[in-house]
Amino acid sequence: MRVFRNLIVSVLFGIAAIPAVPLAAADNGSVGIVLMHGKWGSPDKNIGTLASTLEGKGFLVSAPEMPWSRPRSYDKSADDALNEIDGEVAKLRGKGAKRIVIAGHSLGAAGALAYASRRTVDAIVLIAPGHVPESKVLAAKLAADVKKARDMASAGKGDETEWFLDLNTGARSASLKMTARTYLSYSDPAATMNFSRNVESVKPGTLVLWVEPLGEEPPLRNNLMRIFKMLPQGLDVKLVEPDTDHMGAPDRATGEIVNWIESVVAKAPAKN
Repeated sequence: MRVFRNLIVSVLFGIAAIPAVPLAAADNGSVGIVLMHGKWGSPDKNIGTLASTLEGKGFLVSAPEMPWSRPRSYDKSADDALNEIDGEVAKLRGKGAKRIVIAGHSLGAAGALAYASRRTVDAIVLIAPGHVPESKVLAAKLAADVKKARDMASAGKGDETEWFLDLNTGARSASLKMTARTYLSYSDPAATMNFSRNVESVKPGTLVLWVEPLGEEPPLRNNLMRIFKMLPQGLDVKLVEPDTDHMGAPDRATGEIVNWIESVVAKAPAKN
């Protein structure tokens, strides 16, 4: 009996002596994040708190002014905007980023989605996505201007400027001057920013965080929740639904966004 008891004690001490295997540690400094503002916005407004919080956690963050800001007023097409994101990604990689997250609010989220459907990235964060040109409501309201832009392009005037209708959340609208080709790239349902098609084209292995506020305008929220279900099967997807509206989503969801990037993306194997 004493021998048996000593054997148990020896086994227990042996187990205790085995060093614990540490869990994978988050490598925040290896994560580069391109964070884009919404339509008519700027990097220092709605996404400012999120950007500074991410930087404070040690992530590499780029918050560029995109072509859809109010000062730039669509000075570049949607396809050119994707090329600008390429440039920001290159800068982040030059600073040591091994994992790339493309994030955005509203039209910035739509831009992040368009990018992820055409490029290989580690993760995307879509915050209160907006701008769904193929939706029945938006397509109907923009139909006359889309036709005008198409007619200009067909007549060889695609690079000429004209005034076109642009719509934003909160029933806001503006007539903005840009080239016909640029307008079509953002507003033609058949062009680059078709949200549904981009959702279906997100590349395998992409981590997805979708922030859909409960206080979003009901028609937009209902449509986006329908499109959310169109994400390809097999993706690692998390849906967050903060109790706020469209404009409040970046601030309200900051904690969950930071925690997700730190606990999921920063610990995941880097793609490149």
